[in-house]
Amino acid sequence: MANSPSGDSMIDRLVRVLGAFDPDHPSLTTEELAGRAQLPKSTAYRLINDMMSHDLLQRDPSGRVRIGVGMWELSNRASDAVELASLARPHMIAVHDFVGENTQLGILREREVLFIERMSKPMAVINRSRTAGRLPAHASSCGLVLLAHAPRHVREAYLRGALTAFTERTTTDPTVLRRMLQTIRTYHCAELVGHIDDGTTGVAVPVFDGSGLTIAGLGVVVDSERNVGMPAIMQALRAASAGITQDLISQGRSVTD
Repeated sequence: MANSPSGDSMIDRLVRVLGAFDPDHPSLTTEELAGRAQLPKSTAYRLINDMMSHDLLQRDPSGRVRIGVGMWELSNRASDAVELASLARPHMIAVHDFVGENTQLGILREREVLFIERMSKPMAVINRSRTAGRLPAHASSCGLVLLAHAPRHVREAYLRGALTAFTERTTTDPTVLRRMLQTIRTYHCAELVGHIDDGTTGVAVPVFDGSGLTIAGLGVVVDSERNVGMPAIMQALRAASAGITQDLISQGRSVTD
């Protein structure tokens, strides 16, 4: 793959173009896209046109650029995450109907939890997670469940990195987090009150595959005062997690990175 004068390859530039879009920026002007992808405008224009010809990008009626349907087709052909989300969806619906606020499924990607499925109701409490969006693992109940069940070297590497605080309650002390992760490994659940937004509580449990490997975190985000009760929420999450595991086993499917 040919390199540009700056030394980056075509693949590097394509990845930066696609990475410029996120849940807060689902559409961009060409100028905005060039800036976020750190590309000269002429290069951005050329790449956008080439990617549009393959349906990887498209323009909306206002002329802004969006991810194209071709990307959706590609991602749905072979993505383990998409398959896991599809298999988990019926079990998540049961939890969501019971809790009545926010339900989500996340997987660990480096220092973040990537949410591969999310459900929310109109009057639900605020929840910063978005489908295909990410949050720092230490601030999310799903993220902490995943970190707690990750290999020790993964946990320790994470604790050596930057730990951002969202609220006064966000735990950023590595020693305290290490104790929290030990407790989560023991009880297979995490409960965080006000760690990302004041007045919200995140509760999560691990999802295991047939071999006992943790492949995802299943959680809810609810109003800290207006909810159906933690014991009942935990029971619903555990039942859903067990159902997902059983479906994976019965279908003979595994989920890998």
